[in-house]
Amino acid sequence: MTEEESSVEIGGESSGTGAGQAAVALGLAGASRVEADAFLRKQSRLLDLQIQDLHEQRRLLLSRLRLGRFSDWVKAVLQVMTGAVGIAVVVGLAIAMWKASQAEGVVVDTFSVPPRFSEAGISGQVIADDLTNKIALIRDRANTASSARSKDVRQNGDEIKIDIPETGVSLGQAWRYLRAWLGHERRLSGNVRLAGDGKIALSVALDGAGAATLSGAAGDLDKLEDQAAERIFQLEDPTNYVLYLSSTGRRDEALAAAAPHLQPSSTPGYRADAYALWANRTRQSGDPLLSIARARQGVAIDPHVVATHGEIIQSALTLGHDEEALQEVRTVAQGKDWFDPVWSNSNGTAAVVERSVTLADQLTGDFAHALSDPCIFARNCEATMPLQHAEDAARLHDIGRARDSLQQAMERETTLSRQTYQEALARARYFMHAAVSDWRAASADAREFVEAIGSGPPELAALRIKTQVAPLLAIALARAGDHAGAEATLAPTPADCYACLRARAIVAAGAGQVERSEYWFARAVQAAPSIPFAYSEWGAAVLARGKPDDAIAQFKLSNQKGPHFADPLEGWGEALMAKNQSHLALAKFAAAEKYAPNWGRLHLKWGEALTYAGKREEAKAHFARAAALDLAPAEKAELAKVAHG
Repeated sequence: MTEEESSVEIGGESSGTGAGQAAVALGLAGASRVEADAFLRKQSRLLDLQIQDLHEQRRLLLSRLRLGRFSDWVKAVLQVMTGAVGIAVVVGLAIAMWKASQAEGVVVDTFSVPPRFSEAGISGQVIADDLTNKIALIRDRANTASSARSKDVRQNGDEIKIDIPETGVSLGQAWRYLRAWLGHERRLSGNVRLAGDGKIALSVALDGAGAATLSGAAGDLDKLEDQAAERIFQLEDPTNYVLYLSSTGRRDEALAAAAPHLQPSSTPGYRADAYALWANRTRQSGDPLLSIARARQGVAIDPHVVATHGEIIQSALTLGHDEEALQEVRTVAQGKDWFDPVWSNSNGTAAVVERSVTLADQLTGDFAHALSDPCIFARNCEATMPLQHAEDAARLHDIGRARDSLQQAMERETTLSRQTYQEALARARYFMHAAVSDWRAASADAREFVEAIGSGPPELAALRIKTQVAPLLAIALARAGDHAGAEATLAPTPADCYACLRARAIVAAGAGQVERSEYWFARAVQAAPSIPFAYSEWGAAVLARGKPDDAIAQFKLSNQKGPHFADPLEGWGEALMAKNQSHLALAKFAAAEKYAPNWGRLHLKWGEALTYAGKREEAKAHFARAAALDLAPAEKAELAKVAHG
């Protein structure tokens, strides 16, 4: 094949005109070279145009594909956004409906007033403003004395002013309608009218609670508003109204208001809680025995309401009925299904349980564990904890820790009332001084305790001084050598007060009155058979008379009642030493150290027992430990003698 023929064949295959290769070949076969070249140039030009057209079509096609993909992406995004907005609307509506269903409290409407009042600037809105503010002040005062937060009070108005198109309704109005439909708010309305003779009448009406009309001179409008605000708050929140009255010093009114609170309660829980409130006011009025009776009525109605049990505990402690308090404390501390409708919006129930756990430790001598108990839910927790820790550490014979806690309490700003703070401070100092036998200082602390309690309600203060302070003061006086003063201090104390019975026994023992001492110790353990203190003190008194076997019997009982109470274990060790069984005493001292590791006397006696057992090097370590801790003057003298003997 010639070169020309080869070129024609290639050109024909490249053509996109649709002419057959045979037709092209025939046309070229009869053409001259010039014509053939011209034809090929035209074909080449046509191919270039076709290629260019294909490139443009490709760009357009790619652009359209990209635009389509972008359009699809935008549609997908819009669909997702539409779905998200729809979900948000549904969720928002659900949240709004839930919040509306939780709405409680008082909504104050604008009052109706005479024209002359409006002309003087005292419009219905002004009256509504005054009542809203006054009720809110009462609520805030009540909340400071209550573990149950009182309900809100607000004025009726459109909080949000955005209009909903084509409805003529604002969002504020819609929200208000929703609350009215689903919530539990009660509307307060009323009016002021002229009553003749220069007097006016202020009428208020609360939904579902009736109405009240107060009258007085026209110039007494502010006083009438105060009275109306209190009346409204009582109708809306009777529980916190009682506490409000008490916080303002109106205790008689508080007690009277507590009893009618029984009537509107419908569920067993609310009825039981009403008895708890009544019991609380009864105790504060100076009759804890009647308080216990009323609280037990509440327990009978609904035993799962913890407030009734809490009132029994407090009243029992006030009376000195420690056994009754301990049993109730254990009931609360071990329970799992406590409930209190009034405290449903607070930590009141948790606070009672938390306090009961600590009291269970303190009433059984487990002061080491009491020091580790959390204080989370109780009111004024931050303020009370260092003072309570100071007392617990002192009763654990850890004077260094007690001193640190006391210093922390004194340096920290406190939210406690002066009375509560001074009481706790005096008690902590008393036990710190008693732990090192500084009885004159302890007597002064007890008198400060009396002074602090005396600033409270008179009837309750008189009883508390007899049951909670007189026993401490009498022991301090007796051990300081004033037995007559101790007896006089104990004379008016109740015969069923556990601490009082123990104090009578200790004072009698110190005076060498063996029979009286035995009698009162027997009475004490009979009054509180589950509490270890009287057994341990009885053992110490018997040991001082040289009867170690009888002492061990009492220490053993004390240890059974309070397994984590260090005192009977240490006394048991001393009794064994008195029987020349120092090798057996070592185990008791080691057991006591688990609960009172920083007790100076314990290490002193432990060192003595080791010396008698022939373990002088170990004894030196305990003598050194005792020297680094707080000791009573007699113990210091004893240490100086045995350590260098």
